[in-house]
Amino acid sequence: MRFFRPVPKVSLATAADAAALAELYGRAWGQYADRLDPRLLADQAPASEEVEAWFRGGFEVYRATHDGALVGAVRCSFPASTCLVDRLAVDPGHARKGFGQVLAEHAVSRARRAGVTRVWVYLSPKLDDALALFQGLGFHESGGNRAPYWGEKVILMELAL
Repeated sequence: MRFFRPVPKVSLATAADAAALAELYGRAWGQYADRLDPRLLADQAPASEEVEAWFRGGFEVYRATHDGALVGAVRCSFPASTCLVDRLAVDPGHARKGFGQVLAEHAVSRARRAGVTRVWVYLSPKLDDALALFQGLGFHESGGNRAPYWGEKVILMELAL
C-alpha cells in the first residue's frame, strides 16, 4: 500500500520535446471532446510545429516526468509584470495523482522568481478540476468573456504575489 503520492521531476522542456509535448496535449485535451467546443480543443492540442515555435517565441515550457514517462506540462509567459500560466496538461493515464498540482505550483514558483506581481490563468468554467486546483492555490476569478474563436466562455483567474 502506498501512502505517498508519486512525485514527478519537473524540468525545462526544449524544442527536442515538441513532438512528445504535442502528443501529450492531444491525449490530455481529447478526453474533453464531450464537454468543450471543438475549436477550443483544437487550439489546446497544437501540432508539434507550433509547440516547437513556442521555444523560439519566448515561452517557457516545463515538463513533468515520472518513471521516465512524460506525464504533464505547463507553459509560462511573462507579459507586462505578470506571469500567464497556460497549457497545463496531464496525461489522462496519470490523472488524479497530483501531477497537475505540482506543475501549477512550479509555475507560481517560477513567477515569484521572476519578480512579477500577478499570475493569470484562463480557464473554461466547465473544467471543474482545473478550477478547483487554481482556487486551492489562492487564485480568484477576476474577469471573464466569451471567446468567439473558441466558442466557449472563459474566466480569468488571478493570484496576487
